[in-house]
Amino acid sequence: MKKSYIKIITIIGLLLISAFALNSILVKEKTVSPKAVGGVLDLRNYEFDGAEPIEMNGEWEFVPNKLVDSTAFDKQQSYQVEVPSLWTNYDLDGQKLSKYTSGTYRLKILLNDSPEILGIKTTNIRMSNAIYIDGQLLGSSGIPAEDSTYIPHNIPYVSYFSPNDKELEMIVQVANFDYASGGGILGSIFIGDQDGIGNLRDRSLAYDWVTIAAFSTMFIYFLGTFLHARIGVEQLFFSLFCFANVLYAVSHGEKVFLELFPATSYAFFERIQSVSSIWIGLFMLCFFHSSLKQFANKRIVKFLYIVGVLLTGSALLPVKINSSLQIYYSLYIFISLVYIIYIQIIAISKRAVGASYLIFSSFTIFIYFTVGTLNVSANYAMNSLPPLFPFICLTMLSLYISHRFMDSFLQKEELSNALLRVDKLKDGVLAKASHEFRTPLHGIIAISQSMLEDRKSSLSTEEEEKMGLIVGTAQRLSKLVNDILDYSKLKEGELRVRITPVDLFALTHVVVETFTYMIDKDVKVINHVQRGQFVMADEERLRQILFNLIDNAVKYTMHGKIEIKCDEHEENLVITVSDTGIGIASENLKFVFEPFRQYSNATGGTGLGLSVTKELVQIQGGTITVNSVVNKGTNFSVTLPKATQLNKPTKQSFSLPIPSVNGNKDRKKIIIADDDHVNLKVLIDTLISEDYFIVAVDSGKAVLEQVKKHPDIDLVILDIMMPEVSGYEVCHQLRKSYLPSELPILMLTAAVRPEDMIAAFHSGANDFLHKPLDTAELKTRIRNLLLMKESSQNAVKMEVAFLQAQIKPHFIFNVLNSILSLSYIDLDRARTMITDFANFMRGSFSFENTHSLVPLEKELSLIQSYVNIQRTRFPERLVWEVQMEDPLHCFIPPLILQPIVENAIVHGLKMTEGQGIVKLTVIRENDFLVFQITDNGTGISTHKLQQIWNVQQDTGQSVGLQNIKKRLKYYENASIQITSKEHKGTIVELRFPFIQSEKEGE
Repeated sequence: MKKSYIKIITIIGLLLISAFALNSILVKEKTVSPKAVGGVLDLRNYEFDGAEPIEMNGEWEFVPNKLVDSTAFDKQQSYQVEVPSLWTNYDLDGQKLSKYTSGTYRLKILLNDSPEILGIKTTNIRMSNAIYIDGQLLGSSGIPAEDSTYIPHNIPYVSYFSPNDKELEMIVQVANFDYASGGGILGSIFIGDQDGIGNLRDRSLAYDWVTIAAFSTMFIYFLGTFLHARIGVEQLFFSLFCFANVLYAVSHGEKVFLELFPATSYAFFERIQSVSSIWIGLFMLCFFHSSLKQFANKRIVKFLYIVGVLLTGSALLPVKINSSLQIYYSLYIFISLVYIIYIQIIAISKRAVGASYLIFSSFTIFIYFTVGTLNVSANYAMNSLPPLFPFICLTMLSLYISHRFMDSFLQKEELSNALLRVDKLKDGVLAKASHEFRTPLHGIIAISQSMLEDRKSSLSTEEEEKMGLIVGTAQRLSKLVNDILDYSKLKEGELRVRITPVDLFALTHVVVETFTYMIDKDVKVINHVQRGQFVMADEERLRQILFNLIDNAVKYTMHGKIEIKCDEHEENLVITVSDTGIGIASENLKFVFEPFRQYSNATGGTGLGLSVTKELVQIQGGTITVNSVVNKGTNFSVTLPKATQLNKPTKQSFSLPIPSVNGNKDRKKIIIADDDHVNLKVLIDTLISEDYFIVAVDSGKAVLEQVKKHPDIDLVILDIMMPEVSGYEVCHQLRKSYLPSELPILMLTAAVRPEDMIAAFHSGANDFLHKPLDTAELKTRIRNLLLMKESSQNAVKMEVAFLQAQIKPHFIFNVLNSILSLSYIDLDRARTMITDFANFMRGSFSFENTHSLVPLEKELSLIQSYVNIQRTRFPERLVWEVQMEDPLHCFIPPLILQPIVENAIVHGLKMTEGQGIVKLTVIRENDFLVFQITDNGTGISTHKLQQIWNVQQDTGQSVGLQNIKKRLKYYENASIQITSKEHKGTIVELRFPFIQSEKEGE
């Protein structure tokens, strides 16, 4: 504690020494000029031309307590007094002059050859004055009087006159009845030529305006920064400190405030002067305490705060009172400065960020404080210091703030970068998780629904309820994934919309059609929207809005109906979705669109659907409202701008003759349906190079008509959104006459919701493709569907080997039938089987060169695909085992193991009763690989084995054992051996060199 007192005393001592030193410097810097002696200022030897104005300091004649003119001055008793000085310092026959009185000053000025025009400039004459030259009024500030009826207005001014004689008489009448320290000529009165006085005035004003501009700029900047960010209260205090300096600068020196607002009463102006002084100390203390809070003493700061507030209140008292407290105002600023410098020294010793800048700024402030005090109490002008000092002070403080800000900014930037990395990771995890969730969720939904539908008769009531719960939960999770992704995009402003005219009837019809496949309770969805109504919106997002509103209505409607209506209102269309559900309580209506908001009657979900819906409506320039009655129902109304069909650019820009027929009639026949002719043209141009026969139409009815004209059609490509008859309806009609394998249907849509895909497959589609279409993907899907149909037609007729593998036509037909069956009951297993079948077919087709090598993993993958197909078909009849100690990275000829495994499964097990076992063992013996394929099938007789080895090589009978033996001849010491016993099983052992790269086998 003693050390702290010692530091404070040391600081006070240094500041006092600095003040005295500054006082000495200012006194020494004053130029030596003629002094008035005995009331006479002799300027006969002084050249005004080009010289600095002269301070008319020295001995003046003074008549106390009266205001007299030049004719009556000599009749009064006068005294010799020192000017400039307070008149309370005068010794008038051993008596002191009263503080509140008036008086008249006189000075005779002797000139030689003076300029034609002279001027005078006043500084501080308290509290009002009038100046006469040779009996003529030269200038005044306020209206002096011999009693308190005077008008105070102490403002510096400049006046010019032309001397008529070489001896001038200057009379200065002064009155003060308010200021507690007394009145008189406190500041020098300057005299000089016109240019000199004008330059002096300009320099004084320039100094004030530089100070005002500097501190005003900082005030606006830091106040704006604080108001914008609302962080760092020290920025607010610094801006207020700058504002206090602005107030001080406009109310002192040349007192530009009164020039700007001359009607201001001097009593009010004097309060501004006092308050500005106190606020400089108070806000300076606030700023440094906020910046260096960890180094300050809370009790001391709190005490200084209270004192500052009290002094501010005292400054608002009458002038006689607050002017008597000027010494305390100065003392308060001095004490605040001492304490600020003290905590700055501590901050520097603790190596606080940017604290070293503060010492320079504090000493600059102290210098200004000293000059300001001397300006009030003695004859020192505010512009005694160079105008560079305000910039030094502000520069140091700004550097300190910017240093702290940059340090904080760098820390926050580092944290922000870390948060951005986490945010990106979160977004990546969210996106990946959502996609990962979708597949299993759809699988759960499909499997659960198929089990619920296929085994409903065998399920108990409790089991049926549990299965329904599984389906409902999975569907809610699927919807939640979509809502979360949409909400995240909307929140980040990443969701973009494309506003175009939309056929409202077609859109609502498709949405309603989708719900007909999804609703499993006594609720009907009725579409009252009339044809020919168009709205300006994003088609896909409007579908999402309607889907969310109808889905919400279905959720809260146990039985009854849901109606979709559309009404015109001025230039808008109002789409209303009404239900007969449980309704929403009136107190909850205002919260219905808030995210994650749920109520006591909620049936599930997260409360995101309606929030997303509102955002989607608003970004399309529309509004959404809700009204509801409990137990009667709810109405949601969406208002969007109305459009006309003619506004749709695609209807104007291009048109095709319908039906549009292209290509060779002897090729595969495809019907394409899309109500947008541009899309039709794109599809035609894309497929014409594939040499198909193409029939293009633009409506659902036309599709049905063309199918009747072309009963041998191979494929139908349907757009879901079509006028009159939707793609769903067309598909449903076609499935009454054609099986999926007989007439494949590929559906196209811009929708991306899983419900649309489910509805498409429920209506009988074979495949589903999103717009915008990828050309390569479209061609591939078409080829696959055409291949499926061709395979289905020809499989029963084919009795030839398939690509050197013993793949019989009935195998393909059976696999396709299995895939088709699974697609209705287990979509995930169907997809897995398609993948295995495609992998198996691709691997079989890849065999072209008997000398080529493939990685062992690829051959094993091909085998596994075939095994997976057979195990899917016969899950309880086949056991498959693979024994391999460690993964072996080597190369073998293609299709060298797969035919053996296939033979073991197809031929070795087909007569086996019970469970068949096939085992593949892979062993490395030195530089060789040994493969053993073992089965427990019926075995092969000796005679049959001889026939196998005697098969002609040119018979074309698949990739059989003979072909394998032939290819093994190209590799040294490679061999194949078969050991078999009837009714016991077969062992095939194959030895092959261990080859680590393809080059070794060349």
